[in-house]
Amino acid sequence: MSNWKVIAAFVGVAVFYEVLVLLLWFGLKWMLAPFASAKVKLVIGILFFILANFSIIAYIFRVGSPTINYSNIWFFYFVNGVVIAIILLIAKLILKLFKFNLSQGFSLGITGIFLISMSALGLYWAYSPIVKSETIKVNKKIEKPIKIAMVSDLHLGTFFGNGQLEKLNKIISEQKPDAVVIAGDLMDDDMVMYKKRNMKETLSKLNAPLGVYTTMGNHDRDAQEIVDEVKKAGIIPLFDESVELNKDVTLVGRKDRSVSRDRLDTADLLKSVNLNKTIVLVDHQPDAIDYHSTLPINVQLSGHTHHGQMWPINYITERIYTLDYGYKEINGRHFFTSAGYGFWGPPFKTTARSEVWIITIEGK
Repeated sequence: MSNWKVIAAFVGVAVFYEVLVLLLWFGLKWMLAPFASAKVKLVIGILFFILANFSIIAYIFRVGSPTINYSNIWFFYFVNGVVIAIILLIAKLILKLFKFNLSQGFSLGITGIFLISMSALGLYWAYSPIVKSETIKVNKKIEKPIKIAMVSDLHLGTFFGNGQLEKLNKIISEQKPDAVVIAGDLMDDDMVMYKKRNMKETLSKLNAPLGVYTTMGNHDRDAQEIVDEVKKAGIIPLFDESVELNKDVTLVGRKDRSVSRDRLDTADLLKSVNLNKTIVLVDHQPDAIDYHSTLPINVQLSGHTHHGQMWPINYITERIYTLDYGYKEINGRHFFTSAGYGFWGPPFKTTARSEVWIITIEGK
């Protein structure tokens, strides 16, 4: 029965998507009418529908990197195309009330300016990381404040690789944290480009006095293979495991619910941990914050949401998650959700810049 629900949901989403694509084409065709012949519009139309569906077909037939990654660029222009179409439609209806017309040429120009501007902003925010700092206090003894650098969602692959890893290494070198934590989605679905471009060499330069740790995310598809691979770069994977950073702080890393169906419940995972120490939980998806705020943890580090990545999708993620982005104290626990150091799919970010969190934990 559940399989039928999944199939029905998939078909429903697919139909809705194709309707939106068709409506976008009608709008583009209307704008092109004064400037393109019937043959030119036919060619543009064919290319438009190929681009709109190529990524979906690639996923169905499991086309790997880098082809699937290039095809995903379409979705950035699809989302922004829908946005500018709605804006132009509203403007057209308002102008009509005052007996003015919105010309095709003007509409085409505004659309071009909007898409170019969003592309420039998206590329800049995706590849220009910032540092966000937060100092928190926990109600437990910590002899000396501990500084943790947290990043998430690197999605190492076709569009994100050695160059951005070098930037991360530079930031970590400047900030001098005691430990580095990668909160899942280290890889972008597979390790094809990671291996092809020898990213292990650059990733292995990432270091901190108390170690570099990672959990798996929903895009770390071959989780066990990735666990084995990152060990070669000197990174310590926490796969439903814990490690004592020092005598006062314990780091606990969860398996991801999307790729590891056998993961422990958080309460069971904590049974093997000394709860007198400060507990820092790393859970890629921040979907259990309300539950975790009742458990004996002190800090949670998450990613996954990308804060929507492409505006206005952030308004959706804000309603899905208790904390889709940023920092919040809930019931005496400290929760962090990063918008990600990298990105998934299109190489654009228009809701938040790529970021590194520097979290200083002080005791009582």
